[in-house]
Amino acid sequence: MNKARKLLAEYAHKIDGVLEIVDARAPESSRNPLIEEIFAKKPRLLLMNKSDLADCAVVKEWQAEYEKQGLKSLVISVKNRHNLERLKGEAAALSKAGKTRAKPPRLMIVGVPNCGKSSLINALARQKKTKIADSPGVTREVSLYKLGSLDLIDSPGTLWPNLSDQMAAARLAALGSIKDDVYLPSEALALLYPYLRAEYERELCVRYQGEIPADYAHFLSLVAARFGRNEQDSEALAMIVFKDLRALKLGPICLERPGADHCVNEEGHLALNKMAE
Repeated sequence: MNKARKLLAEYAHKIDGVLEIVDARAPESSRNPLIEEIFAKKPRLLLMNKSDLADCAVVKEWQAEYEKQGLKSLVISVKNRHNLERLKGEAAALSKAGKTRAKPPRLMIVGVPNCGKSSLINALARQKKTKIADSPGVTREVSLYKLGSLDLIDSPGTLWPNLSDQMAAARLAALGSIKDDVYLPSEALALLYPYLRAEYERELCVRYQGEIPADYAHFLSLVAARFGRNEQDSEALAMIVFKDLRALKLGPICLERPGADHCVNEEGHLALNKMAE
């Protein structure tokens, strides 16, 4: 990701502001600290995208938290034209705050892989301007898109070099911001399971048709029984849960909330360290 970081740094003096896109289901974990470093002097708007997939009550908690921090945020979904029109107004105001160049104003869209940058550009343009897919790594270079009164620069999704925060890495893996073939799904899910059971036990119960056990291994056995799968194949079972989460089959959920603290087991910690390397 060093190449992507250098690309972003090269454009820092060529733009009027930054649209930082995060996944509303894990807004803090999908914020890249390098963005703050590279664009510290630029006006910035935090876009909590994919809100149609997120727990709205928790999203509101995050909005309040960011407001306390002095960071303006906007909850959006590319499927909602109303909030996209509002975004255009906010983007115009943002560009005026950092106006350093001739019209039209130019904003850069930044975020981790698979957070919806390209989909947002297509939605704002009301046509397919850029390639999209439900997987990370589709956008590989910086591209400029002229949208009438506004220029938008799309950038490659950027992960920070050292994913030392194990819970954040697990959340990104669950949401598909890290490719499914570069981490251990069962270990990532093991880290997230205590939170999911505490916050969304009813949704898990409905989907997997049984009482949700405290023990993670017993939960995988429940998933295996629900779909007639081999209960020894923990990776495949974890991927079933991740795919359910991504496809809204568990309902709208969030994987973190402000101030929440969750236990990390030693086995999962070591597995995700390997992934981050």
